[in-house]
Amino acid sequence: MTSGPEARELRARFGVPESVKLGVNDWGWLRILAAGYDAELERHGYFYIGARELERLSGRQPRLMAKHDFSTSRPWIFQRLQLGIVPVSRSEYLVGRFNLYERFPETQRGEVRTLELPAGLDTLSLEGVSSEAVALNGASASGMLEDFLGCGPLQATVAGRMSTRGLKVRLPDLGVDVAVDRAQMEIDGGFESLEHLVLVEAKNHLSDDFNIRQLYFPYRRFQQRLAKDVVPVYLVYSNGIFHLYRYEFRDPADFRSIALVDSARYALSASTLDAQAALDIVRAVEPEPEPAVPFPQANSFERVVNLLELIALQPLSKAEITQRYDFDPRQADYYANAARYLGLAEPVEDTWEPTEHGRRVIEQPQRDARNAALIRALAARRVFREVLELSLARGAVASTAEICAAMDGLGLSLATSQRRASTVARWTQWVLNTVAEGTPRLF
Repeated sequence: MTSGPEARELRARFGVPESVKLGVNDWGWLRILAAGYDAELERHGYFYIGARELERLSGRQPRLMAKHDFSTSRPWIFQRLQLGIVPVSRSEYLVGRFNLYERFPETQRGEVRTLELPAGLDTLSLEGVSSEAVALNGASASGMLEDFLGCGPLQATVAGRMSTRGLKVRLPDLGVDVAVDRAQMEIDGGFESLEHLVLVEAKNHLSDDFNIRQLYFPYRRFQQRLAKDVVPVYLVYSNGIFHLYRYEFRDPADFRSIALVDSARYALSASTLDAQAALDIVRAVEPEPEPAVPFPQANSFERVVNLLELIALQPLSKAEITQRYDFDPRQADYYANAARYLGLAEPVEDTWEPTEHGRRVIEQPQRDARNAALIRALAARRVFREVLELSLARGAVASTAEICAAMDGLGLSLATSQRRASTVARWTQWVLNTVAEGTPRLF
C-alpha cells in the first residue's frame, strides 16, 4: 500500500481528495500515469503499455489491473478521466478516453416466462444460490435460449479461454482503428444450430452496466469466420430469475454500434405468491426491536438480495465487494449494512457473511419460499411492516408522507426521514412487483 511522501505526491499531482480511500489498483494506475503516461494521454487521448511495464510500475498483475467489468469497478483516476482499457495482444494494452460500457435497460417488469427442466436432472437445482456456470447449464437444459431466440435446438460447442485472432476495432471516441492480435478472451457458453451461433456471457450478480468487450471480442472472432448468424446474449441470474438480453452490432467493426434487440425474464418454477398471501405473511409477523444499525439507504432491494447470494457463496471483504461487483465503496457499505439491518448478514473479522437466519433464507429450495422469507424479514422491522401492510392492502406503494409518519420515533430529522423514505418505497415496490407476477403460463 502506498503511503508517506509518495502518497502525498500522487494525491497532489492528480488532485485526489484526502477523503477518497484508494485501493491497490488505484495507486498502481497513479504510479503508471506519473511515470510519463499522463503526458502521452494528454497529447493523443490514449497510450499503449506493455504487460511487463504495467506490472513493473504498478507492482500488480496486469490481469488484475485491467479487469474492469463495470464502469464503477474502474480505478478512481479512470473514472475521473473517463478512461477505458482493452487488451490488444497477450502482452499489450491500450488505455484511452473511450467508453467501454453499455447500460442495461431499466429493470424489467411484467411477465416472467416459466419453463421446466427435463425430468431426472436431480443435480441441477437452481432455486437456491447458484454459480454462473450452473445458471448457464439450467438455461441450456430448460430450452430457455431456444425459447428466447425463437430458434431450433442448440448444442453446446465452444467455451473457455481463447484468443481473438486478428481483427481491426474502430474506437469512435478516439477516431482511430486499433489492430487487435490474439488478445485473450473468454466465452462462458457457445451454443450452435444450423443457422446460429449463440455466445452467452453469464453473471450471477446484478449491475447497472457491463463491459462491451465481454460480448464484442467473442462475437468478432466468430463473425469473421462463420457464414451463420452470431448472436451475442447477456444472461444475469439472481433470486431465481434469469434476465436475458439479446444484442447486435450494427457495424461489426465498431464496438459502440451495440444495440439491444430483445430482453425477457424466465424462471424454472411458477410463482403462486400473490398479494393476499403476502399480506397474510406481513400481518402474522410480530415486529422485533429496532436494531442498532443505521436505517437502510440502499434503494435496490434486488441488489440487497443479490449481495446476500454472493456472500453465501463466499465471504467477501468490503474491498472485494467493491472490486468484483458493481458497487463503489460507499454502496458496498450501504448494501451490506442494509442486509445487516434485516438480520441477514453480519461482519466477521474483515469480511461479510450471512447470519444463520440469512443463510436459511437464501438457501430456501423454492423461489416462493425464499421470497416469503424475505417478506418476513422486512415485516420484522416496524416501519416496513406498517408500510407493507398499508401498501399491499391498497395495491400501491404508500405515499412519502405516510412512510415518514411510520418512521416517527426513529430519531431521524425530517430531511433524513424523507431521504430514507425512498428506500422504504423502493423495497415496498419490490414486494408489490414480486406478488404481481402471479402464476405464469407454462411454455
